[in-house]
Amino acid sequence: MAMRKKKKGSSLLLIIVAMLMVLTSACSSNPKSGISLKNKQLSIALQSDATTLLANTDVNSATDVQIRNIYDPLIKRDAKTGEFKPWLATKWKSVNPNTWEFSLRKGVKFQNGQPFNAEAVKGSVDYILDKANKSAYLSRWAAIKEVKVVNDYTVQIITSTPYPTFLHRIADDLLVMEPDYLKKVGLKKAAVAPIGTGPYKLKEWKRNQYLNLTANNQYWAGKPKVKKVEFRYIPEFSSRMASFLNGEIDLFDNVPVDSVKQVKESSTGKIEQVKSARVDYLALNTFSNGPMKNQKVRQAINYAVDVPSLLRTQLNGYGVQITGSLAKNNQDYVATKGYTYDSKKAISLLKEAGYDPQKMTLTLDTPTGRYPMDKQVSQAIAAQLGKIGIKVNVHVNEWGAHLAKITQHRAGDMFFLGWGPSYEGQTTIQNLFTKNAPYSGFYDPKVESAINKAIPLFKESERKKAFGKVEQMLVDKAAWVPLWQQENIYAVNNSLNFTPRTDETLQIFDMSWK
Repeated sequence: MAMRKKKKGSSLLLIIVAMLMVLTSACSSNPKSGISLKNKQLSIALQSDATTLLANTDVNSATDVQIRNIYDPLIKRDAKTGEFKPWLATKWKSVNPNTWEFSLRKGVKFQNGQPFNAEAVKGSVDYILDKANKSAYLSRWAAIKEVKVVNDYTVQIITSTPYPTFLHRIADDLLVMEPDYLKKVGLKKAAVAPIGTGPYKLKEWKRNQYLNLTANNQYWAGKPKVKKVEFRYIPEFSSRMASFLNGEIDLFDNVPVDSVKQVKESSTGKIEQVKSARVDYLALNTFSNGPMKNQKVRQAINYAVDVPSLLRTQLNGYGVQITGSLAKNNQDYVATKGYTYDSKKAISLLKEAGYDPQKMTLTLDTPTGRYPMDKQVSQAIAAQLGKIGIKVNVHVNEWGAHLAKITQHRAGDMFFLGWGPSYEGQTTIQNLFTKNAPYSGFYDPKVESAINKAIPLFKESERKKAFGKVEQMLVDKAAWVPLWQQENIYAVNNSLNFTPRTDETLQIFDMSWK
């Protein structure tokens, strides 16, 4: 009898222990995988790989979104407003219109233990300015004359002309590299084995497959809450979606509007969205030897494309129509008088230009999956132009190939592209409407002259007025078919604390598991 009572008590105790173990597991684990959320790897799907892990080299957003977790900027942006926040620089001031001074944060170390100081800032800026490095940022930094190290924690950057928007270049472009490391190992090695001051360190990079990062627990701003990160490259949306619904990835952006409901109704995730400072547009390519060199043809295309219809039918209203070249949250935005849909006017202008629309054939280059419904929008534009008789051949490109076509001036008569996020006019207008800018699809000497006159204006009201004049010139000359200010839509694991940012960066240091 005594032994039977002891056995019964032992069984009860085992049952209680087992129940406690289950409850503990349920509270601290991912229900789908059983992995403790504290140690769970965050998997983020991107459409394409980074071209390099070397900072200050490539303006491609796929590169930037990854390396900003390895390197730090001097100035960050607020997630919602886009306003400047101190980071590696604690404060800054304009000493005079040609000189900016930055006070640097003390006690910061690079991931190899070397101290962050003014020499590191100078080395990173000098890297951009050295033409041998072929930095895609050089055209934006061409006005920089000299970087002076005042002391270990004070640096001055001197411009050849007044540069009123220079803080935007500091916030959006510059990431700080370790200069002695670059000299020691060389640029080729540093491009695959980066050293920054950021919250994450490189673990492994397998080209066109994944980039694995691990937390930098000595990070100056504190230990990252997410300990392991994988950027996984999945070009096709259907594969990204399947991986998300299966719990293999936890986050991806550019969810097509026709898939939002599926994510919301899944047991896996939720939708987060934010209005970006990015604009999407149809470039009318004057670098192509075709009819787009004729202003009346470009104007006709603007009249023939029904943007409100595209926004309604292709994007389900996820976006804000623009009539000019800037997003409405850009500080230099001014309202412009754009084009309304008028197919008869389009045909009339084509005939005035000497073209019979029934005999016209144009090409349209588009990426697929890089921007919301980009391929579908391009095909819908082709169909709209078909209504007035123009045959349009749509060429669907892999993202890297699409960019190469544009930068090498091999794109067709038209191409679909997005630009941003941009918070001031120069970043967009100088980079997309000047002769030698890498992503430009339009050049007119009068427009470029007006741009060059606007850039150095230091007084904000005068500057905005000058850029407003340029914006209307671009509309009148029909440089683009402006489409919309982009709504960024993310699929997010239910267990992930994530707030989308207007600057579109994925700053993992700000994320955590629930």
